[in-house]
Order: sequence, then structure tokens, then C-alpha cells
Amino acid sequence: MSNDGVSLNMRMAIPWFLWGIWKHRNGIKYAGTQGDLNALVTHALEEAEVWNKLMEAPSHSSSGRATVIRLDSRWSKPPLEMLKCNIHVSWLNDSHMCGGTWIVRNHQGDAVFHAREMFLPASNRIAAELRGFLWMLHSLYDLHLNNIEVWSDCNAAVEAIIDSPNWPRYHSYLDRIHRLLPQFGKVIFKVSSTKANGIAREIASSVTRDGREQSYLARGGHVWLQSRIDEEKRR
Repeated sequence: MSNDGVSLNMRMAIPWFLWGIWKHRNGIKYAGTQGDLNALVTHALEEAEVWNKLMEAPSHSSSGRATVIRLDSRWSKPPLEMLKCNIHVSWLNDSHMCGGTWIVRNHQGDAVFHAREMFLPASNRIAAELRGFLWMLHSLYDLHLNNIEVWSDCNAAVEAIIDSPNWPRYHSYLDRIHRLLPQFGKVIFKVSSTKANGIAREIASSVTRDGREQSYLARGGHVWLQSRIDEEKRR
């Protein structure tokens, strides 16, 4: 605690803390009780914690089956013995449905499978992405796919998988994810740039942007994105 009674962490959280108060002020505008104020402060501090974790972006860390590696902005083929799965969950806000997609490609760049799903609203982007990870892992297990590189452009979700004890807010998703991992020979989680994850982002956004609510699992890649898949394959 500093001399002025405000800790360093609290000072870092103040902008997001104030945003949290502004966001939820209407809910207590006419209540005016101490209990309402305490609830508001608690919620705002939770939002601040998420914000501060999002701002933390170490360049490299590893733990067991998870690894954070940032590469260039171009999609690249996986090693010979691996499959590469790009995943994205399109999240707008805590009241809209989410759209999720994963697409698996082999060492030649050919799309093996891809899927699209619509999810119920999530409290924030991290929760939405972790829900997507859980759905993806169940799907890959059911398809008997193994030795997977999983690439997401949500840095915080990957960090949460790597360092689960420091992300207690998401323990329900994280516990289920870690229970699934031993079912695979190898799963490596990596952070992608948004550009390199563009195909997954495009399919996921078709749910939230275009209202395409049909969920499906299909062999190969999406027809209307095949030219982009072929372009990335040629690199």
C-alpha cells in the first residue's frame, strides 16, 4: 500500500474500475443502498481484474501441454506429425449469442474438418473463447484426431489454460478443459495473430454478423473460403 492509501494494483485498475461503475450505474440509480454500492464495487473490481490480466502479455511461457508463442501474421503449415486447429469465438457483448468455429488442417495445408456453432451469451470474451475450446476438444476427441496445435487469437484464454490457478473466475471451464487433455497424445496451445486466424474469424463472425445460426460439422474447408485456404496452403 502506498503512502496515499492507494495500492499500485488499485491505481492500475482505476480506469477499468470507473468504466465498471459507469456500465452498471443504471442498475442502482434509484436504489441508493450500501448493499447495492458494495455489489457495484465488487463487480467493477472483478472487471478490473480481467482487464489487468488482458494487459499482461508475456512473450513466452510454458506449462505442460500449453505453450504461448507469437509468430508472424501469416498462417503457416504445422509439422509433419501434427495437425493445426485454428479456433475463434465471435463475442459482441454479454447479451448477444456467440459464434464459434474451428478448422483443422494437415501438414500440407489441406483442410481436414471444420465446424461452426452458436453459443449462449457469455459474460466476456475470455469466457466465450474457453467455452469454444471445450467444444472444440470434445469434437476433436470424437473425431479421433490427435497431436494438435491449437491456435487462438485470444491471448488471455490461452494464458488462462496455461496458468489456471491464477484465473479462478474461469475454473469451471478450465477444470473441464484440463480433464480432457490427457485423452490426446499431444495438444499444444499457441497464440495467433488475428490475420493468421482470419479464416476461423470469418466463419465465426458469420453467426454474429450475418445471423447464420445453423451449427454443423463438415469435412474439408468452407466452400466460400476455399480460395483463401488454397492461398495459405501455397505459402
